[in-house]
Amino acid sequence: MDTQYNNDLSSRQSEINEWTYHNKMDTLFVFQLVFISLMTVALLMVLSSQGYVGSGFVMYTMGILAFIMIIVIINRYVYTRTTRDKRNWNRRRFGPDAGIASPLTRGDNSYQQYIDSIRSQYGSGVVPPPPGKSCRC
Repeated sequence: MDTQYNNDLSSRQSEINEWTYHNKMDTLFVFQLVFISLMTVALLMVLSSQGYVGSGFVMYTMGILAFIMIIVIINRYVYTRTTRDKRNWNRRRFGPDAGIASPLTRGDNSYQQYIDSIRSQYGSGVVPPPPGKSCRC
């Protein structure tokens, strides 16, 4: 009993540690993106003040970088809050319709009818199932 309890605790702690590690790595990625963008803008502003590039180019580049940063930050936030699994970092959660099975599942009558229609179309080209057995393809 105690061994199972300890194993459950250690596996859950491992999941928590993995999730925390990957969350920190994701945050570091966003901070790197912000830092590189700010350094690019600072370099362009210095070059603009010395007359090497125009101020319009600096503004255009700042707008593009700000747009990219905003899109990436919103994407990471929304993905983590809505889609990412709360227990395992690398697992996705799908919507409520994800549990609906296909109508052509094993053992379903429509699936069997589909197989039988193929057999009737191709007749001798398909090996029939043994007597008394149905096809479980």
